[in-house]
Amino acid sequence: MYKQMKTKKLDIYNDKIDGAVNNQYRTLQDEFIQPFLAYVIGTRTSGKSYLASVFLKQSQKHHLFDRIYIITPSMNSNRAYFGEYINEEDVYEPTRDSISQVIKSVEADRDDWQTYLDEMRMYKQFKKDFKRTTTRIDDYALLNYYERNFFNEPPKWKYFDTNGGYNEPAKSLLILDDVIGSPAISQSSGLSRIATLNRHIAPLQENFTDNLGNIRSAAGLAVIILSQSYRFQNGIGRVLRENLSLLTLFKNTQAKQMEVIKEELGSVVDEDMFVKAYNFATKEPYGNLTIDFKPKCKTKVFRKNLNEVICFEELGKCECDKK
Repeated sequence: MYKQMKTKKLDIYNDKIDGAVNNQYRTLQDEFIQPFLAYVIGTRTSGKSYLASVFLKQSQKHHLFDRIYIITPSMNSNRAYFGEYINEEDVYEPTRDSISQVIKSVEADRDDWQTYLDEMRMYKQFKKDFKRTTTRIDDYALLNYYERNFFNEPPKWKYFDTNGGYNEPAKSLLILDDVIGSPAISQSSGLSRIATLNRHIAPLQENFTDNLGNIRSAAGLAVIILSQSYRFQNGIGRVLRENLSLLTLFKNTQAKQMEVIKEELGSVVDEDMFVKAYNFATKEPYGNLTIDFKPKCKTKVFRKNLNEVICFEELGKCECDKK
């Protein structure tokens, strides 16, 4: 045990940096930071799809995502869980290029955002032109304004949030369901790219700052992977597992799998707390434990069934509820 440590402050490296990019979406206080990389592990019929649908329903309440994609061979059997939230055009079969196709779609929405910004600048110029009484507007400019319907209404962003009244770059989510062993997660599928760079997918030409002060330099792509096993041959690689934002575990009776999980989590979370939280959260049917590796509050690392924080004195007191 160390004795009480003392420090001496140095007059160096003390400047704070303003305007740092975090590429985060706007979220409610107790929602997970987005865009995340989440891994949900549970055997067949454990409740993975139901859990994902609960998350989607909460996300829909305040327009967290503008577009939700899914790569799965079993959409028909899971339509009751996902059909309300995912358009048919955003459902993909698990092929070698399905992840790349989703990324291209995210990039297309990014390009549409830039077009919207360009048109808004043009619309502001249009308003200025018609405020002037002495300047003649040339025919080319008039035709351009007419073709863009500026005489009737300003440009509209296709993902305008009617609930909050916000315009911002598209916020997207990809669900990978039942794809273990498929070409969708092969080495050339693009999985490694979203594992390490999901917050940086589709870079923006201009940084965007939302009303909470989050600065985004990319559209970003949140990812949820639903799997029956944590680790096995031709499955989800360690690079992805080491970059997770969230890990959700249902009851697992395979001792070897649990030992692997404890070994890999050992450098990130306290093993004793993990074991206690896991046993508590999964003791009931369909119960599950979520570990938040990047929590907004240091006390909210462990959750039962997404909506219950498992409290440990060792994690300190929560101050965020007092704000």
